[in-house]
Amino acid sequence: MTASWRRFLLVQLPVALLGLAAIAQTLAWSLSDVPMRRNRTDELALAVVEDRTNYRLIVLADSVTRNATTRFSLGKPGEVANLSTHAYFGMAGELFLLQRYLRTHAPPRYVVIAFAPGMYHATSTSRLARYYLWHTFTRPDERDFLDTYRPEIGQRDWLPAIVDAQERIAEPLFSLLKQRYLEFRKAPPDRIPAGPIDPDPDAKTDTSMPAGPAAVATAISEAGQTTLTAMHTAALQRICALSEQYGFRVKLVWPPIAEEIASPLRTSGALSELQSQIGLALGPRCQMDAIFDFNRVRTYTTSSFYPDLIHLFGEGWEQRYASDLRRYLNELPDSAPAREAATSPVARQTP
Repeated sequence: MTASWRRFLLVQLPVALLGLAAIAQTLAWSLSDVPMRRNRTDELALAVVEDRTNYRLIVLADSVTRNATTRFSLGKPGEVANLSTHAYFGMAGELFLLQRYLRTHAPPRYVVIAFAPGMYHATSTSRLARYYLWHTFTRPDERDFLDTYRPEIGQRDWLPAIVDAQERIAEPLFSLLKQRYLEFRKAPPDRIPAGPIDPDPDAKTDTSMPAGPAAVATAISEAGQTTLTAMHTAALQRICALSEQYGFRVKLVWPPIAEEIASPLRTSGALSELQSQIGLALGPRCQMDAIFDFNRVRTYTTSSFYPDLIHLFGEGWEQRYASDLRRYLNELPDSAPAREAATSPVARQTP
């Protein structure tokens, strides 16, 4: 090996790599406080703070509800804050959205939790939890909660930024550029999304391919688990504590489930046991009514769902569920016990 090659391999290349690593680390530090704007859930985490409307009801839900209500209205303008997201966000993400909302708004009358039974024991991988939660929720109390129940979630922060360039540099940079673009366009403050279309309770429905016995058996097994994860238990307890502090009422509902799955869950007592476990998690301070079951409103079968047996198949079934949910929300009485908590940060405003 010639002297020039030795100098390149032993001196010039290491110095260049160290220089790139230093530049990457500096960029990561300078971008560390940029609010993420990578996807809908990032935008929602910002909208709950920037939207100045004080909503009467808040819906916390998974993708069963989110997919069915994205384009359909759940109430009059300014009535319902639809904070439904997806499984990777989970109960912890919904809790953080609620906390952010309550810090800058008058409290709602009701917080309605619409999670499928399987969601109460489901856990996402560390990689997905980090992507959807860690980089979106960066406030000290949010990070402390995540550190407590997912202690591995922040371990990659110890790596040099150059080996984690997507999460530490590229995504914050594009989020910053999007923010600057919105400021340049003088865009209005973010609003919590609301579907523009009134759903039709009698919308024409389509039929999906029938699910096989093995898929149904798997769905029954997954939905029939009655043990809540520690994170879900803690999230429910915090929601209960918030209801005491701010004076809103917590309501729980079951979103649509195929009857071929729901019937065995009722027969085995799994749904009743899960409801009992949820009640224990909330604790005696948080009075919980019986969970409202949308499967009692109308019948859904496996042909009403995509092959995953989770999400409703087609616009017709989505409209029917959205219509039923809208009616349920609108019929919640204003006279329910609620108070303007002394800690409320703002007075009630008009939209």
